[in-house]
Amino acid sequence: MRNPNQSFGFLVHEVARLLRRDFNQRAVDLGLSQAQWRALAYLSHHEGVRQVTLAEFLEIQPISLARQLDYLQENGLIERRPDPSDRRAIQLYLTPKAEPVLERLWGYATETRKVALADMPEVDHQALVTLLQRVKQNLLSSDDTCRIDDARAAESKDDV
Repeated sequence: MRNPNQSFGFLVHEVARLLRRDFNQRAVDLGLSQAQWRALAYLSHHEGVRQVTLAEFLEIQPISLARQLDYLQENGLIERRPDPSDRRAIQLYLTPKAEPVLERLWGYATETRKVALADMPEVDHQALVTLLQRVKQNLLSSDDTCRIDDARAAESKDDV
């Protein structure tokens, strides 16, 4: 029988869960849900993104995101603007009020990272990040291959 503590997938999941737990404990004073601060963090690097694109990135349903964005807008952290190139689409922007909140969030993230990587040499930190980026890229490439294979399979069914 395999030990979950030795399983790559289980270990990555467990580490991610523990990182989220530590961060959430630090950020509880901000009154934001994890989903709301994730949306803010993404917007801090992609202002002007469409609402539907943000939902895809966060891997949530657009209706769930709409509720989160309603809260963020009601609290003056984001604004929705019509997309000048598509009157049906909405683009999202941070407000100046979001900046200090984001600074605190990034500070909490730094504290969590310090706890997670304590007693590790910097060279190990860099190696870990590099390896995780490679794993991510491998999985993204595999995902692209799967979509291509699915498309080819669908085309071949049409030929029959």
